[in-house]
Amino acid sequence: MSLERRLAWRNVWRNKRRTGLCVAATVFAVFLVVLSVAMAAGTHEKMIEDGALLHSGHVTLTGPGYLDDRTLERFLVLDASLRARIEDDPAVRGWAPRVSSFALLSKDSASQGAAVVGIDPEREATVTTLSDRVRAGRFLSASGQREIVLGARLADSLGAGVGDEVLVYAVAYSLETAYELFTVVGTLKLPEPELERSLSLIALTDAQSFFVYDDRLSEIALRLESTDAVESVVERLTADLPGLEVHPWYEVLPELLQFVILDDLGMYMMLAILVVVVGFGILNTILMAILERTRELGMMMALGLRPGAVFRVVYWESTFTAGVGLGLGLLLSLPLVVYLAANPIPLGGDMGAMTELIGMEPVMTFKLKPLNPIGSAITILLVGALAALYPAFKASRGRPVDALRTL
Repeated sequence: MSLERRLAWRNVWRNKRRTGLCVAATVFAVFLVVLSVAMAAGTHEKMIEDGALLHSGHVTLTGPGYLDDRTLERFLVLDASLRARIEDDPAVRGWAPRVSSFALLSKDSASQGAAVVGIDPEREATVTTLSDRVRAGRFLSASGQREIVLGARLADSLGAGVGDEVLVYAVAYSLETAYELFTVVGTLKLPEPELERSLSLIALTDAQSFFVYDDRLSEIALRLESTDAVESVVERLTADLPGLEVHPWYEVLPELLQFVILDDLGMYMMLAILVVVVGFGILNTILMAILERTRELGMMMALGLRPGAVFRVVYWESTFTAGVGLGLGLLLSLPLVVYLAANPIPLGGDMGAMTELIGMEPVMTFKLKPLNPIGSAITILLVGALAALYPAFKASRGRPVDALRTL
């Protein structure tokens, strides 16, 4: 170790109170930054997971142009090769075929437009949690006996209850008028009011018969092992299925993506303010230390220590102090984040009700990604390094005569 670094290391521990304050500020910043970033990563992943499990899935396969107009003319066919390709992908946990269109639902004198989605109840359970959201009655049976499940708000608008019949009126793929009576077997309680007001489910076989759709499908929703696998799966399927469009969740749910981005911006703004405040704290602590050591620094220069060496001594002091605080901050924060990632915090009261309102499970989740502590450490080190520049420069500009005036 060079003479300058040895002097810097000794000076760090000469005034333990001052060093302790600077280290404490750094520890607080590192702890809060690592914890906040882990909480944001866990919350966003949970939000995406809950949104995907509600309806869309992580990835959606469609015919060309389907997302632009969502009409029956944009379709795909599930043949043996496509099914094998989906099931052979190691990241795919489940898949569900669907037929989606719009229709007019009527009961007595009440009518309302709604989305009619034909699903395979058994396969749908491998992708979404729709079957777990039944408020009254039951979910669809696999056989398809002209049964329909309505969103609770849609059922209330129509005045329909379990056991009632509703008339579904639409235009089939053949451009013929399609109308049929369906029996309400259940209603769904959904976290999104608009979806609850406009969604109706029928069996896939009934939908293909009703819309004269043969073996065509509107989309195939995929559930993956993790949201981290979305990009790789989209890339693989796009290369292997040139005749189809492969959409990640953020193309199907752009509103959710916007919410995540806005939440990230708010978090980073708060963390930036915190880091700046800590940076000024470090600068103030070091600057006060320089002013208190005017005599000492002047004597060092009088004994032949060059201004550049004085600059490096003071700068190394700041770097060592920030490094100690950084190490302690990571030592305290990482075990806590690992524990919280394995043990989510349940939310109750108003906070729990608020999370359920937006479709999330009432828990606070954390996720530790390797880049999070690394990025936090680099940021704090850079702030500490920048904060040390001015005090080190001021110390190097001192003169021995100034030290004599303090005697």
